[in-house]
Amino acid sequence: MRKLKIAFQGERGAYSEIAAKHFFRGTTTELIPFNTFADAIHSVAGGRVDRGVLPVENTLGGGIREVFNLLDEEKVYGIGEIRLKISHALLAIRGADLASVKRVYSHPQALLQCRKFIREKKLTRVEYYDTAGAAKFVSEAGDISVAAIASEATAEDYGLVVLKRHLESDGHNFTRFMIIANKYSVLPNADKTCVVFGLRNRPGELHRALSVFAIRDIDLLSIDSIPIVRKAWDYEFFVDFRGSVSEERQANAISHLREICPHVKVIGSYKSGRTII
Repeated sequence: MRKLKIAFQGERGAYSEIAAKHFFRGTTTELIPFNTFADAIHSVAGGRVDRGVLPVENTLGGGIREVFNLLDEEKVYGIGEIRLKISHALLAIRGADLASVKRVYSHPQALLQCRKFIREKKLTRVEYYDTAGAAKFVSEAGDISVAAIASEATAEDYGLVVLKRHLESDGHNFTRFMIIANKYSVLPNADKTCVVFGLRNRPGELHRALSVFAIRDIDLLSIDSIPIVRKAWDYEFFVDFRGSVSEERQANAISHLREICPHVKVIGSYKSGRTII
């Protein structure tokens, strides 16, 4: 049986890999790590892998703008989602303790989610491309003054010890991951849609755009404003709404939106993701 190739950003043990394992449980897969979100998405768009798993939103840090921009720019589409409870741990080499650690490495989102702990311990924060990558770096550095913020499971992957668990500033810490493919498809059980649109620079345009959902009693689940690359102070809007584009009301709303906006892309209609605790 052919393995389904799945792209994710980060090193082995990254939260994206954990999310991928849960979403594709029971499927024969090959999970392939990439250093950047762009590399992972390009691999999907170019057909080098079958699917990608990307974080799009965190309950503490908000939407991940780089991923939003790439979803708009590249020929990829959302086909599913999964939500993962995130619990960060402080990982270091054997012989280190809380008193010896002076610098902490992790992905910017993880550092943001653990900002209270970092501030209280007066640690120097160092941004790294990935949580699991930070754990790998700390393992290779062999320095008791450095530590990584990553998943507890990553400690075993890189031979580290757990100095402290549950570092996140708020226990209600979940990340939503989108599953992407390079072909647009709407499954029969789809109950949620993601769309991105840009506006003309005229008064009241955002109100007009959002009214296409209001007049049809379509429930908006979230809205994010994302700066447009190379266009200072111009924005696009990512909106999640309830329902599938295969339904008449939702399809009519998208048609109406295209009449108002110069740019509209339906990222995908898919089944709302389950939450993994």
